[in-house]
Amino acid sequence: MGANARSAKRYVLGVLRRKLDDCKRINMVKDFFQMMKNVIILVGSPKVKGNTARVVEQVEEILSGKSIDTEVVFLDRLALNPCRGCASCEDTGDCIQKDDMEELWEKVESSDGLVLASPTYYSGVTAQMKMFIDRTGRAKVIWDYKNNLPAGSRFSEGKRAMIISVCGQPGEKWLEGPLMEMRSLLHDLEIPLFSIIKMHSADVGGGLFEGRPETEIDISEATEKFILSSEEILLYPRKSGV
Repeated sequence: MGANARSAKRYVLGVLRRKLDDCKRINMVKDFFQMMKNVIILVGSPKVKGNTARVVEQVEEILSGKSIDTEVVFLDRLALNPCRGCASCEDTGDCIQKDDMEELWEKVESSDGLVLASPTYYSGVTAQMKMFIDRTGRAKVIWDYKNNLPAGSRFSEGKRAMIISVCGQPGEKWLEGPLMEMRSLLHDLEIPLFSIIKMHSADVGGGLFEGRPETEIDISEATEKFILSSEEILLYPRKSGV
């Protein structure tokens, strides 16, 4: 076989490999869209027209545009009580309080994707989001540990997650507290996190959207990662060899 023939053969093989890789990627995307059918977005902000709500609205539009059934739940509209620290759930796996949390847990359990969204209140998440974190972490994680089950196994199987963190002040440092709280819950539940939307400077100038076209671009790119990314965002780096 001459040099030209070998070169032509390598070229053809290269084209075929690229087409095969493209087909694999397309099939992976198709498989994932078939798997991810519904998403629940939990909003910790009490303001239905606030900055966090506006970011969530953009995310909801993108997900719905891809035929992913999306439900937005404002935690402030639910009858939720804070964790009482009674530890009853550690023995039974269920909370003794009778409020809207049980129905909320059922919705989260039946979803393929979970989005946690909260503004920054005094360097942390809002009280509404904190109630969900405290009670979910206690009832859905510690009981599993005590019964030698994978953490959050009754709650998190087959899910993927995204976090939305918003603050009024300029600088990502103001997002560190809320992000750690929400990421810690997902870590303990073993729900893989694939995307984070970080929005600061909401109280500067015209806000997040006016004169800031990069906001919508950042939201779009982060939501695409939530849907398609295979690279998990780890809270703690994996140990070498694990």
